[in-house]
Amino acid sequence: MKRILPFIAILFIVSITKAQTPDWSSKVAAIIYDNCTNCHHDGGIGPFPLMGYDDAVAHSANIQSYVLAGKMPPWPPDPICSQPLVGDRRLSDDDINTINDWVNGGMPEGDISQAPAPPTVFSNTQLAQIDQTVQLPTYTVRLQTDEYRTFVVHSGYNATHFLNQIEVIPGNAAIVHHVLIYFDSTDASANLDAADSLPGFSTNGTNSPSDYCVLIGGWAPGTEPEMLPSNMAYRIPPNSDFVVEVHYAPNNLGKTDSTKINLKFCDQQNPRLMSVAPILFHYWPSLINGPLVIPANTVKTFDEKSVGFTFNNTGDYSLFSALPHMHLIGKSISVYMTSPNNADTTRLVCIPDWNFHWQLGYVFQHMIHFPAGSGYTLRAEATYDNTTNNPNNPNNPPITVSLGESTLDEMMVVFFTYLNYQTGDENIDIGAVGVNEIQNENFSAEIYPNPASDELQISCWLDASNLKMQIMNTSGSVIKSIDAGHQPKGMYLTQLNISDLPNGIYFLEMQSGGEKVMKKFVKAQ
Repeated sequence: MKRILPFIAILFIVSITKAQTPDWSSKVAAIIYDNCTNCHHDGGIGPFPLMGYDDAVAHSANIQSYVLAGKMPPWPPDPICSQPLVGDRRLSDDDINTINDWVNGGMPEGDISQAPAPPTVFSNTQLAQIDQTVQLPTYTVRLQTDEYRTFVVHSGYNATHFLNQIEVIPGNAAIVHHVLIYFDSTDASANLDAADSLPGFSTNGTNSPSDYCVLIGGWAPGTEPEMLPSNMAYRIPPNSDFVVEVHYAPNNLGKTDSTKINLKFCDQQNPRLMSVAPILFHYWPSLINGPLVIPANTVKTFDEKSVGFTFNNTGDYSLFSALPHMHLIGKSISVYMTSPNNADTTRLVCIPDWNFHWQLGYVFQHMIHFPAGSGYTLRAEATYDNTTNNPNNPNNPPITVSLGESTLDEMMVVFFTYLNYQTGDENIDIGAVGVNEIQNENFSAEIYPNPASDELQISCWLDASNLKMQIMNTSGSVIKSIDAGHQPKGMYLTQLNISDLPNGIYFLEMQSGGEKVMKKFVKAQ
């Protein structure tokens, strides 16, 4: 009997351990489907699919290591030295621990009949509403080196339009290095296009395509659509042309592309006007310790400062977002603001581990008040690693890398989106403008599949109380309301028919017992 008791104790401990280990069906699948599958599917930008249990097991080591390192889902900024930013993609500590415990616990499958269904439909747009699509002509790359080609598409506007959302969809993401979007209210760009027998005209990436172009947006790998608050927009004058410069990466001779840009107009009559500009740039006088040259086998740091940031001479500005840009040997970049005489420093965005393939624009949770002309200065510090220790270094052995527009050259630019300051701007919670997800430790819910086509399945744990649900669009308008009545305590499962919704992004709000949770989902056919 004494020999049997230790054996029973071991079995008891093992059974408890297994019971505590999260399984795929009840915990892990929802995390993967909500945060990973949108990129990790056949035809997606992820290097392998995550469409089910077998996929997750096959790549469990990668999933665990990248999640624990904070590299996936991709969110390069360090929150310690950055402002609070809208759209933070980082997993919660609970989700990270769940994935880690699942892998360490042997990756149990659980009751597969209770697992959420994997997403089966992936939309090629994130906009809930598209008012206009600017389709660039099909172009065949003619250079083996970097090629800059600028295309002109007439807006067709007979009156001023205000753009509230801009989404760039590369026709061939494998060859498009980046995209810059301008408007030109003159015929200058159109005349350059007409003088070239091929679609578009050749540019160099350094200067704007013509003297009358006004920058309004862009795209780089990893960039998401720009969705401004409902009372903000870019002003496009009547009879303007959209002027779009596309940078094609080297070694793509003979490949074709036809990039398009989806636009949504502002719903308000007199929105606040946005501007975008590379306020920090890699030339003197902004580049303090130039020129931007990184000799082979060296690690070198450069500094920039804003110069003459008083474009409209209208007073102070509110900084809305920042987008840092470097190339392959970039190691880190920090963007910040200093007060007069450098008495105080306000950290804006810092990226300690630069990744060329994830160049995002970062919207500040609260706009930053920039008192123009009063001694405040925007600054950036960037470090470049031109040694064999840099796994992204394209040259082995390393060679001297200098400033240039080629992918193999280097750059140091920070684009800012800004608007004229109004009292109280710094107190506006940009993340709460319109609709955003709401997490709630006391009330959690899962929705799947996501994206969904005809039906949305919902699961949550409820205390005994009334349950109300509503579906809203990204502007906060209620599309559907559902009163589920009084529900008993326990697991709640239901399905919502969404077949009548247009394709786009929506939010499901659930309220029960004074608690509320908001979950984002995509409707796609």
